Amino acid sequence: MTTTTIRVPREVHERLTRYAAAHHTSLAGAIERALDAEERAAFWDEVRATMGTRQGIADVRGESESYAGSLKDGLDPDERWDDVL
Repeated sequence: MTTTTIRVPREVHERLTRYAAAHHTSLAGAIERALDAEERAAFWDEVRATMGTRQGIADVRGESESYAGSLKDGLDPDERWDDVL
C-alpha cells in the first residue's frame, strides 16, 4: 500500500488522535471512518430528498412495476425439486 502525507491544522490532528485512540484505530483509520460516515450520510440525504417527492415515489413504483412481469415466468409453482435439493 502506498501512502502520502497531508497537512492538517494541529487542532484537527489532535482531534484525529483522540478519536483514533478512543476507537482503537490508526489516524488513517479515523479519517477513513469519517469519510465513510459522511458518504453514508450524503447517500441517505439524497435518498430522503428524492423519495420524499411525489416524482421520486412514482419513479420507484414504476420501476417496481416494470419487474412485476418477471414473476410470471411460466414455471409450475407446484413442481417438486426434492430429488435435486
